[in-house]
Formats: sequence, C-alpha cells, structure tokens
Amino acid sequence: MTQHIPHATLETIEIGGQPVTLRFMTEDDAAILLAFAQTLPPHDLVFLHRDITQAEEVSAWIEDLEQGLEGVILAVAADGNVLGYSSVSRSPLSWNRHVAELRVLVGELGRGHGLGRALTAEAFRIAEDLGVRKMVAQMTIDQQGAIHTFKRLGFTSEALLHDHVMDEDGTTLDLVIMSQDVFAFERTLAHLED
Repeated sequence: MTQHIPHATLETIEIGGQPVTLRFMTEDDAAILLAFAQTLPPHDLVFLHRDITQAEEVSAWIEDLEQGLEGVILAVAADGNVLGYSSVSRSPLSWNRHVAELRVLVGELGRGHGLGRALTAEAFRIAEDLGVRKMVAQMTIDQQGAIHTFKRLGFTSEALLHDHVMDEDGTTLDLVIMSQDVFAFERTLAHLED
C-alpha cells in the first residue's frame, strides 16, 4: 500500500475554468501517469531520475513510494488525465536527511494557470511532514519560466553546473540548482497571495 502523508491537505482547484484535483499518487495511477509522460517533449524529461515514459520505470517509482522517503502529488483533470505532478524525494542517508529534492512537472495544458505553484505548495506541506528543512530544485538554464517561478517562490540559486546535463541528441546544458527553506516557504506564499 502506498504511504500517504497525513498532514498534506489536498484540494480541488480551477485551471483554465476547469476543476483539477490535487491528490496523492497511488499504485492505481501507473497508466495515467505513463500516458501523461508520453505526451511530454523530450526536453521536459531530460533531468528526471527515471524514464517515466516506460511502464516498468513508472511501476518501480510507485513501489518506491512505499518506503516513505518520497511523496508524489498528481494534478488530475475531470476527464481523468494527469496535467502535472510534484514530488519530494528525501535521501535515506543520515547526514542529509533534512534535505529533499523537489520536482515539479506540468504538461502543456496546465502551464500558465498557477498549477505549478499549487503543486509546489502541496509538495512543501509533504516536506514539512517528512521533517525536511531544505528543499532543492534542479533545472536547465534554458528553463527560464521555471527559474522565474521558483525565484518568485523564494528559491535562491546555489550553483550553476556547466555542461552538466546531456540531452538525447548529445547537446550539453548548464544545470541550475536552487533551494528554499521549508519553514520560510509559507511566509513567501502568504506574501504572494496578499
């Protein structure tokens, strides 16, 4: 059974005038997550730890949720299709157990409507419940929209790794590493909503 983080409040929001449910990913979501991943352009998938366009990788990811080191929130449209997700992954190593990696991936239909921000807010609630103090996000330097969004959410740049990512065609890209204090995030979010 997939572990659910009890404190994270899930909700229904409106995206482009349509209801979208934010909910925990379960083992029953493999097919819709796979269908979502297969609609994404290759560049959106280049920095993921797993190739979620492959059924066996999606199944392995869902199995990993049971260990309690990760939480995944799906954004699901009324028609049952996934519009995006956020994940919080914590290391099992004791020396950095207070740090987690945030991944937010929003498909074309969900972009520009605040879905990424809503998924990020839910991810921070999960992080707090997991005892995480610092959230880290990684993206390639050409993802300026994502970098701008994360800066607005209070993330600061920590590192720029030159030629650190290689896409399918062999082109190298710089990787930006950003971070945010988990407990400061709520204040940042409240300030944005004022």
